[in-house]
Amino acid sequence: MSDELILVSKDQLITSISDFNDPLTSYLTRLNLPIQGVLYPINERKKIINALEEALDILPIEEREKAVYLTRFTASVIAGLFDGAITYLWNETIKSLRKMVANFDLEFFYKISESINSRYKGLMSFEDLSIVSEYDLLTVCNRMGLITDHVFEIFKFINYMRNHSSAAHPNENSINAYDILSWLENCIQYAINATPNHSAIKLKQLLHNIRKEDIPINDAGIIGESIANLPQQMVDDLLWTLFGLYTDPKTISGTTKNITLISKFVWNASSDDKKYEVGEKYGYFRKNADIQRKERADEFLKNVGGTKYKDEDSIAYEIRDKLNSLRSAHFSMNNFYNEYPWAKMLQELIPESGIIPDSVLKEWVKVITICYIGNGLGYRDGIDESAAYYYNEYINSFGDREINELLNLMNDQELLSDIHISKPERRFKSLCRILHEKTNNIFLKNCLKFIIDFSSSLDKVYMVTEYKNKLQLINL
Repeated sequence: MSDELILVSKDQLITSISDFNDPLTSYLTRLNLPIQGVLYPINERKKIINALEEALDILPIEEREKAVYLTRFTASVIAGLFDGAITYLWNETIKSLRKMVANFDLEFFYKISESINSRYKGLMSFEDLSIVSEYDLLTVCNRMGLITDHVFEIFKFINYMRNHSSAAHPNENSINAYDILSWLENCIQYAINATPNHSAIKLKQLLHNIRKEDIPINDAGIIGESIANLPQQMVDDLLWTLFGLYTDPKTISGTTKNITLISKFVWNASSDDKKYEVGEKYGYFRKNADIQRKERADEFLKNVGGTKYKDEDSIAYEIRDKLNSLRSAHFSMNNFYNEYPWAKMLQELIPESGIIPDSVLKEWVKVITICYIGNGLGYRDGIDESAAYYYNEYINSFGDREINELLNLMNDQELLSDIHISKPERRFKSLCRILHEKTNNIFLKNCLKFIIDFSSSLDKVYMVTEYKNKLQLINL
């Protein structure tokens, strides 16, 4: 008998799928195993097979020959296990993004990760990347410029569907052949076969020079102009990274000298939100008796003229830290079980006055609202039921300050990420009704009423001129 492989055409393969499928389903039935909703229809499989060769054209042959995940992906498609195909594809996407991070700047990645969630503090190696949740990995890659905003939204959706429409989770969401093909092309193009954008490459070189070179004083102004042209989020993350390096006792003097040289430019180009976040670290160091870091933080803030942003008692920092952990839990797998401890811990941090510090108010309103409206999945409105008590308490404490922040967040993609789903939309409008009853401010009431009565998707509210005009009145 010959061991030579016999090449078959697409048509032959499609024909063989039908021949294979009937005996398989009969066998599963004989074993008393479920088949309804497990194997996708043959017609859907055919669509993918017919388009697969063209979809793979963007991947060089030498890469394809090593792509075991694509073999598993294709075999899953042929068998009708689309959820398995998604899992293989997504796992490779995450693997590729981790490689891209490692080849770019691992230290920079971890500095940003730590600002998202303090549990990532101390991570250093490539192996540690597996500790960072997939959602947070996507977020940091986006902030570093490794993936664009558009790609971030695509990957976030694929991750969402992988978690809720695949073998990784109970399968209630419908996916079709064209979804699979689109995700395949996007994952290959923007992760597996991708390179960082121009701004990211510039920033990588700057960070290298700050750590390794002796930057001439005369170059500071030119570098400052270049920094000012970077995307805002990238500038903010650069400030956070430089502050972290400066306050680290292990950082060599040459690096701190370079940071002193350019930090004023970075500070001036940064947002107030990030400046307050940096200032909050001073209070955190002080409260924890971290004298060296506290003194270095004070020195950094004096150098950039930012002493007014200092948080002396660290309350804002601790609230932000727990909010970040709650956000990560919400957007990660098993959020229905993991939000509760963070929601509970926040209660212990609220000042006796009940007034949330200004520097963290926007994050407070945003994260509490996200968790309150839920993601629309599971039972009972798609929220963590054990944490619902705390969310209700926090919402009931919202006053005009919080309502104002919420109304100004109606263009925030993260806040509105699940608003297209009926349950979160319904809960958001219900929230607006509650707040409408709480406030006596006519301008706030008008904005809330506009949202309550809005008939299109709520992520379109901010685009409407009438809403913008109403919003201007509360921001005077």
